Amino acid sequence: MGINMQTRKKKFRSVFKIKVLGIIIKNREIHGYGIYKELLDLIHGLELIEKPSIGTIYRILNELLEEGFIEKRIQYKGRRKIILYHPTSKGINEFLRISRAFLTKTLIGLKLVISAINSIGEKHPDIDEIRERLRNIHNITST
Repeated sequence: MGINMQTRKKKFRSVFKIKVLGIIIKNREIHGYGIYKELLDLIHGLELIEKPSIGTIYRILNELLEEGFIEKRIQYKGRRKIILYHPTSKGINEFLRISRAFLTKTLIGLKLVISAINSIGEKHPDIDEIRERLRNIHNITST
């Protein structure tokens, strides 16, 4: 495996790692398959995002456990063992730290995109799609 592929895989996993942590924080407690399904729902329709395998999700969960960002609790339904994951205060603090950095970079990027889109005008065929995505961002942040 070349260095570019290794770097790409590492970046892919780190992006999904923060998403998994965010899903756990949002739900307060959730099992691995629930995380996987919610993650797929989150990225549904975004053609540029690679879908993780269920194995990747469990490797990420193990990393988050080792780092002390989450803890697990075992629950039984009949004979079936269910592992539920919940965030630790360390995990919440890490999520907030990364969120601040992400939002700062996103705001800078949005300012640039909006000013550039406004200067292009109506002549380019992709403008409507980009404006629709900006409206979606506005709708999400207005709730």
